[in-house]
Amino acid sequence: MESSSRASAPSSLPLSPIAEIRSNVLCPLQNLPAAASPANAVATFIVSGEPKAVEGVLKAVYHDLKEGNKEASIEFRETSGPYIRIEAPTEVDVLALVATAQKMAAAHLSGDFGSSKMIFVEPPTIGSGQDSRVTVDIIGATKRARGVLQSKPVTLESSFGGSSGRHSKAFCKGLAEALEKASGLHSSLVLRIHLGYYLLESYKGRDFTLEQFENMVQHPRARGQLERYLGKPSVGDLSIEAVLRLIQKPNSPCIPMDNQTAASADVIPTYLLECWHDDDMYEAELETAKKKPNEPLGFSLVRTRMIPQSAQVPRFEAISLGIDRKLDWKIAAMPGDQKKDASHAVKQYLEEKGTAKLQGPRNNFRAYPRIHLPADIKIASKLNPITIKSIYRFYWKGTGYVVQFSINRRWSTIRDMNLKGPAGTDFDVTVYGKTWDEDSHVQAGETIGKIWGEDLRGLLQDEEGDALSRVQGLISMAMDVRDFIQGGDQSY
Repeated sequence: MESSSRASAPSSLPLSPIAEIRSNVLCPLQNLPAAASPANAVATFIVSGEPKAVEGVLKAVYHDLKEGNKEASIEFRETSGPYIRIEAPTEVDVLALVATAQKMAAAHLSGDFGSSKMIFVEPPTIGSGQDSRVTVDIIGATKRARGVLQSKPVTLESSFGGSSGRHSKAFCKGLAEALEKASGLHSSLVLRIHLGYYLLESYKGRDFTLEQFENMVQHPRARGQLERYLGKPSVGDLSIEAVLRLIQKPNSPCIPMDNQTAASADVIPTYLLECWHDDDMYEAELETAKKKPNEPLGFSLVRTRMIPQSAQVPRFEAISLGIDRKLDWKIAAMPGDQKKDASHAVKQYLEEKGTAKLQGPRNNFRAYPRIHLPADIKIASKLNPITIKSIYRFYWKGTGYVVQFSINRRWSTIRDMNLKGPAGTDFDVTVYGKTWDEDSHVQAGETIGKIWGEDLRGLLQDEEGDALSRVQGLISMAMDVRDFIQGGDQSY
């Protein structure tokens, strides 16, 4: 026997279809039973209202709910009206999923389900910061700009005391609330931390007090984004060689992930081909092929996947601006399970017609696989631009956090890649937890309807305490990595 989460609107004047949906969705469950069998429990999620009006909302909830809950059976059905059938291992699981469906439906109706962004400005590391002045530094002819402190403090240290402490508490609280909300509202997310420069795309004036600058960047109409790709002449002074030398130096906090690798300097990269078509991104891994003595190391292109444009939009971003630091950073939550199998045509072209040979020793960061693909085939003109990525991964200080350093060599077209060296080369640094991609594979009953569990234990396994303490540990780690990487700028 199936039970229903249906809740009727109170008797009053007739409601519009959308108003009735909203009323029903926001009504709390009243003594909702769930039918239990020896194997599972079942419930039905129904929203009263005009069928055509509720169908779109229920379909959106169905897709969001089904995306990450692999251990439950979730079906969209239609008989006399649309509804969602939920079957899970226990009654607790079913009730949690129904509660999540209610929150999702309410969020879709209120327009609160899309991406959100919050920005925090780190105060100067020394002094109260009340008299600090921030200058908007315009980057070349781009008209984009970065906020920098006029007089830079002498020392750099990540601190949770004084005004910096107040900032960090505000950032911790805001980020903890965002993660807790996302954990209950979404069914699968992929989290990443990126270093870069936050560049303003809209600004008024060139000189601000700290409070004025913070108000400007946090204004709802303010525009800006984190430039993740570093080592470009136009922005900043960090170089691939200097940062990689810092990462690989003796006693580096970046530790090899392979127990068989003795030192950071011995870590060799993996390789990836990245190309685009109609805003969808395609990735093909490079797998080492057998080789004869004295021949260059060869690779096969394998496991081609596609990341659709819809999966490239973050569910939320939290950005920290270091006005007296070389780098800013952000944490972004992306839709989970975003990689899909590529079309047969793209997969066949890359994997069957592509060849790759390494030019130089693998432990030399300047060496990379030279990939050749037929350029006179119609599909070749559609896959652009092209990037060959050399990816180095390390554990941060022996924790479960991974620091990923990628060198990106770029071409406009496949023909250019076949004939020339890269038109541009840059690098990026990403940080993530080694278990962060496993939120969809949790034990039934533990985090169903709340993908990261109580106090974010399923996400921040390397941190302790309540959710606020765990997020504080996460932020401290991110600032540590940021301060370490920016040491690659010898002028800083």
